[in-house]
Amino acid sequence: MRLSRRVFLKSSSLLSLFAGFGVPWSVIATEVEKMKTGTSAATKSVIRYVKSTCAHCVNFCGINIKLENNTIRNIYPDEARAEFYNHGICPKGVSGSFNTYNPYRIKTPLKRTNPKKGLDQDPSWVEISWDEAFDTITKKLQRIREDDPRKFIWQHGHGKYLIGDNFPKAFAAAFGTPNLVHRTTSCEAARHVADEITWGYHGFLPDIKECNYLLNFGANYFEGEQFARWLDHTITDAKERGMKVVVVEPRLSNSAAKANEWVPVRPGKDILLLLGMARILIQENWIDREFLTQYTNAPNLVDTNGEFLRDNNGQALVWDQVTQQAVAFSSGKIKPELAGRFTHNQQEYSTAFQVFADSLNTLNDKDLAEEAGVPEATIRRLTEEIAKQAQIGATVVRNGQTLRYRPVAIHTFRGLAAKQYGVQNWRAGLIVQMLLGSIDAVGGLNLHSVHKKPSYMEPAEAEYPPIRVDLQESIFFPHATHNVAQQVAKTILEPEKFGLPYTPEMQIFYATNRPFSTTDSKEQFKSLEKTYNVVIDIVMSETAEMADIVLPDLTYLESWHLSPTRYTPATKHTAIRQPVINVFNLPHDGFSIIWELASRLGLRDQYIEQVNKKWGLKKYPLKIGRDYNAKEVVEKLWLEKTKGKEFSYAVDHGFSGKHLSENDTYLKGVEAKFKGAGKPKMQFYAESMLGTLFNIKETVKQHGIKNIDLDDYQVSLSPLPLKVHSMPVPHRNKDKYPFYIITYKRMNRTQSGNTAMNPLLNALGPEADENFVLINQQTAHELKLKEKDKVQIETRVGSVQGRVKLTQGIRPDTLAVSYHYGQQSLGMPDYARKGIWINSILESHSDLVSGMDSFNDSVCRLKKV
Repeated sequence: MRLSRRVFLKSSSLLSLFAGFGVPWSVIATEVEKMKTGTSAATKSVIRYVKSTCAHCVNFCGINIKLENNTIRNIYPDEARAEFYNHGICPKGVSGSFNTYNPYRIKTPLKRTNPKKGLDQDPSWVEISWDEAFDTITKKLQRIREDDPRKFIWQHGHGKYLIGDNFPKAFAAAFGTPNLVHRTTSCEAARHVADEITWGYHGFLPDIKECNYLLNFGANYFEGEQFARWLDHTITDAKERGMKVVVVEPRLSNSAAKANEWVPVRPGKDILLLLGMARILIQENWIDREFLTQYTNAPNLVDTNGEFLRDNNGQALVWDQVTQQAVAFSSGKIKPELAGRFTHNQQEYSTAFQVFADSLNTLNDKDLAEEAGVPEATIRRLTEEIAKQAQIGATVVRNGQTLRYRPVAIHTFRGLAAKQYGVQNWRAGLIVQMLLGSIDAVGGLNLHSVHKKPSYMEPAEAEYPPIRVDLQESIFFPHATHNVAQQVAKTILEPEKFGLPYTPEMQIFYATNRPFSTTDSKEQFKSLEKTYNVVIDIVMSETAEMADIVLPDLTYLESWHLSPTRYTPATKHTAIRQPVINVFNLPHDGFSIIWELASRLGLRDQYIEQVNKKWGLKKYPLKIGRDYNAKEVVEKLWLEKTKGKEFSYAVDHGFSGKHLSENDTYLKGVEAKFKGAGKPKMQFYAESMLGTLFNIKETVKQHGIKNIDLDDYQVSLSPLPLKVHSMPVPHRNKDKYPFYIITYKRMNRTQSGNTAMNPLLNALGPEADENFVLINQQTAHELKLKEKDKVQIETRVGSVQGRVKLTQGIRPDTLAVSYHYGQQSLGMPDYARKGIWINSILESHSDLVSGMDSFNDSVCRLKKV
C-alpha cells in the first residue's frame, strides 16, 4: 500500500476493515468514536439532537442530527424549515455523516517529496506538523507579498459555503492580491450576468405557489440543481392543484419525467425555440404593452448604428403618441409608442421593440423548428398555451393590494447557461417573459434584489492589461462579475498571451477540485506544475495530488459557520451551522487556518478590518487587537444579520425565518425600481453591450492587441439575442462528429471528491458507483450496440471509454454522460475511481460576455471498443 494511503488510514487494521465496507455503519461510527475516546461499548446511552445546516451541496437544507453518546446515528430534515425552504433532504444529506467518519479522510498535514507533478505521479507524501506546515506556507506567502502580492491566488469552490467566502475575500484584500476565484462559471454565471445586464442584479425563482404554467429549460430540480429541495416539493404541490409543467431539454431527466410534457430540443438550440415563441407572440399581439412601455426600454428610439437617440443631457428618447415628437420619458403625460419607425431631424429611427421584431421577421418558422429539432406545431402550441395562461392585463387582490397577475414563468439553471452563448440564451428567456409581462408579477418570475447594482447595466470598461489572473471584467470577459474559474489555469500556462503583467507563483485551493471540474480538464492540471500549491480539503482530490502541502479540514458537521440559506419568493431566513463532533481531533478548519496565516504574516488587524467590511459588521464588529475563534465570530455575524437576536436561539433552533408581505414580495422589485416616467428601465434592448464593444475596439487599437477577434465579440455582445447564438464553435464544423454530447448531474454524485468515497451513496443501486454513456435505443440499434457494450467517445480534445446504457429518453442525435465520476486521484480507493471522466474531453469555448464554461456545446463520434 502506498505511503499516502497509509497516512489516511493511520495503518489501523480496524479502519482497513472499515475501508472494505463490510461492516454495518453503526459499528463503524461507534468503533471510530471508541478509538478516539477510549470509551466502552457498555457506556449508558445518552441521546441528543442538534439543529444545523447541511453544506454537502448548495441547497443548505436544515438538518436535525441525532447523536448517541456523541456519535452521529442519523441525520433528519429539520421539520421547522419546511414552510420556508426545504421539506426534506437528499441521499447526500442523509449519508453525510460518512464524510465525517470516512477513514480515508486527510488527518494530518502532508508535504510532497516528489518534485515531479502529474496525475500519474506518486507525490511521496510525508507527514509534517501543523507548525511546520504553517511556517513553510507563511514564508512562501511573505516572500510573494514583499515582491508582488498579485502572484498569490486563492481558489475555492464549495469551500465558499463551508466558511463563507467573505473570510477568504478579507484575507486576499489584507494580503493585497486581487486573485480570489470562485466556481460560478462552472455553475450558472451566464444566467447571473444576463440578469445583471437586464435588471441590475441576479437571482430569480418562479412564483410556484401562484403559477399555472411553468416552462423549464433544463433546470433539474428533482436531482441536483440549486433550490432543488424547495422547487421539488413546491412544483409537486402545484402540479397537484393543476399547474402545467413543460420541460425543454435533450434528455428525459427526472424533472422531465415528472412533467406534463417533455420537449426534446436539440442541444444548443433552445434559443431558437424562444425566438420562435417571441416571433409568434408579437405577430399575434399576445404581448403586455403596458409592461413593455412602462418597465422596459423597448420604446427607446434606436438609430441605424444600434444606439439610442439621446438628448443633450444623455437621456434616451421615446416617441410620444401625444405630441408626435421624440422626447425623454420624464413625465406621466408622455405616452411612449412601443412599435414603429419615426423621423426625427430628418433621420429615421425605430423603437427597440421594432428592431427586435424586425430581427425575428428575417427568420422562418419552419427553419427555426427544424434546426431546434422541435416541430413547428409544438412551438406554436406552447406559445398559445403560455400566452393564454399569462392572462395579460389581469390583476389580483392580495391582502388589500392590487397586483399584476401573470401566472406563467420560464425557468432555467445550467440548461440555458452552460454554453458559449449562455448570456444570450437566458436573455432570450427574459425577453419572452417581458413580452408576457410576467416578471415580478404574481405567479410569474420573482426577481431577487432588483437594481441593487445599476452599474451592471452600464457598458463594461474592458480593462487591459488585466489585473486579475482569471481575466474577470477585462477586455477578454468584460461583463464577468463572478470570477472565471476555468481561465486561471489557461492564464498561468500563457500569461504573456493575455498581457498579464506578472507571473503567478503560488495557489491555495480551499475545498475545491477546480481543474477536475472544468472543460478540457486534463489541460487544466498542467498549470499546477507551474505554481506552488497548498490544498485544504477533507479527502485526497486530484487537485490535492498536485499539491506541495496538503492541510486537513473539518467537515460541515464539525465546524461553525453563519450558513447561507436559499431564498424563496416570499420568505427570508438566517441560519447557522454548528459542530456536533470532531472525529479525528483535528485542531484546525478553514476559518482557523486563515486566521493563523493572517497572524503569522502580521496581517491580523488588517484582516479583522476587512472581515468587518466584507461582512458589513457595523453594530457588532470584531475588535482590532485580539483573536477570535469561529464560534465567537459566528455569534457576531448572527447578531448583525438578525438585528440582535440571542445567539442561544441559533444554537437551539439552527435558524430564524419569517414570511414576507405582498408588498415585500411583489412591490419592491420592478414595480418600485422601473415602473413609470423618470425611472431607469429594464434592458429589453441591451444597448450597454454596444458600449462595451466600443470600449473593446478602442482598447484593441490603443494597445495593438493581436489575439482578440472583434467579430466574435460583436456576435457575443449583440444587444439582442439572435439566431447566430444557436451556433457555438463546435457546432459549426461537425461533419466528422455526428453526435452532440451533454452532461448532467446525478443527485448522489454532486461534489465529486466527497461523494465518490461515500459507500452508502454508491450502494444505492448496481449502477450508482459508475456512470455510463446514455444513448437512444434506435441509434444504438443502427450502430449494432447492446446494453453495457463498451464504447469510445471521441471529441476534438480527447477520448474516453465507458459502458452503454440504452433508453428512449434522449434524442437520437445526442449522447449524455453524467459528471462527478472517473476520479483519477491515486489517494482514493479503487471503488471511488470508477466511471467516465467526461469533463476531460469537453471543448472549452467560454462565453466572452460572462466567462461561463461551455459544458454542453461539444460534439463527438462514437465507436464500439
